[in-house]
Amino acid sequence: MVVLPILHKNSKQRACLGNKNLPANYMSDYSVMALVVDRLDAALRVLKEKKFEIQEKVDGFEITIDGAGRMPEIADLLHQSGIDYTLADIVDQVYQG
Repeated sequence: MVVLPILHKNSKQRACLGNKNLPANYMSDYSVMALVVDRLDAALRVLKEKKFEIQEKVDGFEITIDGAGRMPEIADLLHQSGIDYTLADIVDQVYQG
């Protein structure tokens, strides 16, 4: 299973990751991939209409898919719906003290 956050492209807060989501030891190569869209409400609606599993969390939305092979289907669906999207690393400031 693959779980991806779904975020609005212009969001100031990309994601909030609790300590439970961070590895015990990491360096600067830690990343979290997310689906970043220009129209969040529209993206959520079309994904739900096609029965993709969308969950609302305290810090945003996540989509759960059964593997990376579903990404072309998601990309086609968003493109056909006129939704601009990208798959992006959303971790830009992580500090391990």
